[in-house]
Amino acid sequence: IFILSAIAFKVPMNQTSCIRAGWQLHSGSSGVSTKFWRKWCLNTPTQHAEINCLENDFKAIHHGPSVHCSIIWFLSWSPCGLCCRLIIHFLRAHPKVTLQIYIGRLFRHRDERNRQGLRDLVSSGVNVYIMSLPAYDYCWRTFVDHRVREDDIYWPCYFTPWMIFYMLEFQCILQVGRCLMLGWGEN
Repeated sequence: IFILSAIAFKVPMNQTSCIRAGWQLHSGSSGVSTKFWRKWCLNTPTQHAEINCLENDFKAIHHGPSVHCSIIWFLSWSPCGLCCRLIIHFLRAHPKVTLQIYIGRLFRHRDERNRQGLRDLVSSGVNVYIMSLPAYDYCWRTFVDHRVREDDIYWPCYFTPWMIFYMLEFQCILQVGRCLMLGWGEN
């Protein structure tokens, strides 16, 4: 059973933290087998987690573009503009791959290249969502704490205001194009 440490899960997802470390949890199923798989990737010094995942974890897909595969990504940060373009390129080369992305935070959301990348990703057919409480709870139970407890729900620190902000900002990116002038720093 794959288990990610609680600290490794919580630190990048704290919306008040300025830590740039990113992780990606992903699960999926492939037409090659009936098995479901769960993995995780980190940013490297030369690659964001999304590209690290595509280039290293999905080599089987690179060799078989006709393989049906469904992938769900849970990202601590949204993909940057360049990563969005590379994801779109990968999906065009592998038309039988479907991808859903759940995002914890928007990465440099005032940068127009990142905003356009997210718009392009959605218009290319990728379902992109800001993580909600059920998504965080699913990640916690799937990748960190496998014990089944019906009454125990994972609640991230300082979650609700930031979740609402990122949901509103993401809708502005998709529908309006201009950013909300809230928050501080480059994120």
